[in-house]
Amino acid sequence: MADILFYHLTESTLEEALPGLLERSVERGWRAVVQTGTEERRDALDQHLWTFRDDSFLAHATDREAYQAEQPILLTTGEGNPNTAQIRFLVDG
Repeated sequence: MADILFYHLTESTLEEALPGLLERSVERGWRAVVQTGTEERRDALDQHLWTFRDDSFLAHATDREAYQAEQPILLTTGEGNPNTAQIRFLVDG
């Protein structure tokens, strides 16, 4: 049975909280999917994850790119699981 966890943002924004959650997920050896409600939101998070901190590198791709199955973090607007992620972040809706 899958675990379902809720992370309610009360004192930080998604852009502040998500990178740390993704870093911890990757450190645990998990692949992650971040599902957004719109392509615009997906693309904004894509840009943010490349630049959120000067000393960071959080490897990821979007569902527009090739080799989705090989990505540790995949940003998508769909419900699929092309990178066989162990954790899914639903960030809209």
